[in-house]
Amino acid sequence: MKKGERRKEEILQTASDLFAQKGYLRTTLNDIISQIGCSKGSFYHHFESKLQVLQALASQRTLNAYQTYASDIPDDPLERLNRLLYYTCPFRAGEEQFLSSLLGLDLQQEGAVITQHVRASLKSGFYADVLATLEKLRDQGTAFYTNAALPELLWEAHMAFLTVLTQEGCRLVVSGGTPASRVIEMLHAIRFLWERMLDIPYGTMDILPAEELLQTLTAAVSAVEGVQQLRFDTGYAAPCQQLPGTV
Repeated sequence: MKKGERRKEEILQTASDLFAQKGYLRTTLNDIISQIGCSKGSFYHHFESKLQVLQALASQRTLNAYQTYASDIPDDPLERLNRLLYYTCPFRAGEEQFLSSLLGLDLQQEGAVITQHVRASLKSGFYADVLATLEKLRDQGTAFYTNAALPELLWEAHMAFLTVLTQEGCRLVVSGGTPASRVIEMLHAIRFLWERMLDIPYGTMDILPAEELLQTLTAAVSAVEGVQQLRFDTGYAAPCQQLPGTV
C-alpha cells in the first residue's frame, strides 16, 4: 500500500474509532488529525470535510457488508433475497456505533446528505443482485409479477423503510423513548409488502429478526443520548420534535 493510501486508511480508522467513542457531532477535525499526528493539509489532501469522511466510512461499510453476503450465498433464491436485504440494513447487530452516527447527523441539516449517500451506496452495491434474485424467483415460478418496474419500486420501498426507521430513531432520541411496537409494526409492514407484491407465501420474508432490530436501535439511541450529541442547528430543533411519519 502506498504512503498516501495508508494515510487515507489511517484517517478513516481513526475517525471511525473517535465517532464510536465521542459521537460524530462531538468529534472535531482537530481531534482526528491530533490523534494521527498529521497536518490539516494532509487531511484535506484526502477529504474535504468530516462529513466526507463519514460518507467514505458508509461506502466502506456497504462494501464490507456485500462481501460478507457474497462469501456465503444461499442456493435457495428466497433465502438469498432475505440475506441480501438483511445486509442492506444498518440495524444489524454490530452496526450500533455507526447507526448512532447516522442518527446524530440526521438530527442536523446535513442529515439529508449522508442519507442520500447511503442509499446510493446500497443501490450500487446490492441492487443488481436483488434484481437477479427476483428474476430467478419469477423464472422458477416462486414469485409472480409481470410489471418490469416492480423490482425497482420494491427496492425504493425498502430504502424508504430504512429511512423511516432512522427517523423513528431520531424521534426516540428527542423524546427519550425506547423502541417498541411501532418499530415492529414497520418491520411487519415491509415484510408484508414484499410478500404481497411478489405473491410469495406469507411468512417467507424475514429481512431482519425483530429482536436484533430492537437491540441494535436501542443501543444506537442510547449512544447518541450518552455522548450528548444533540446540537441542533439554528431553526432546526423545532422540526425535529415532529419527524415525518411520526405521531
